[in-house]
Amino acid sequence: MNIDHNSTRRVFEMLSRGQFLSANTIRPEFRKLYDEVEEYFSAFESVYAPLGFHLKKGNNYFYFSREGGRQTIEEKIERFYKYIDRLAFFATFAPGFGEGMRFYVKDIVHKCNVETDLNDQLQRFGSDKSISTHDKVRDLVDEMKRQGFMECEDDENEGYIVLSSYNYLKDIVDLIDIDPTNE
Repeated sequence: MNIDHNSTRRVFEMLSRGQFLSANTIRPEFRKLYDEVEEYFSAFESVYAPLGFHLKKGNNYFYFSREGGRQTIEEKIERFYKYIDRLAFFATFAPGFGEGMRFYVKDIVHKCNVETDLNDQLQRFGSDKSISTHDKVRDLVDEMKRQGFMECEDDENEGYIVLSSYNYLKDIVDLIDIDPTNE
């Protein structure tokens, strides 16, 4: 079957900016794209390969990897340190934090206010001490949203859902093998 050129363009625009296409997105237009890519994966894959983009399927999400990426291995590792800290923060907030979880910013703020370990982790994300806990949590969640790991379900009450693409971060952390005998 021929795939819709409009769909290939929209998927390319999204994934080429480093975004993810997640199975549990709440946006109907993205869910339709996800379903289409899932059904016609080989066709989509063959469209992007000549452009140097490799369509990859993760655990309920799609993303691009690129030949000869622009980042050095050191830059990638440095960027991932940041993600490890964020994963640790959310796991401290709620053990088992991950795909499909729903939460409100106010719940994280409340827990930061009563648990010093969580608050200490949050404080390490920003150097500006004048920013309120609520604003720091909102900024963190907005950052995760911009990167395609969360979506806002309730603007008024700041309610979010963790997208399937969050598995990408967890999968990479699981690949890290640290030998405890090597010092």
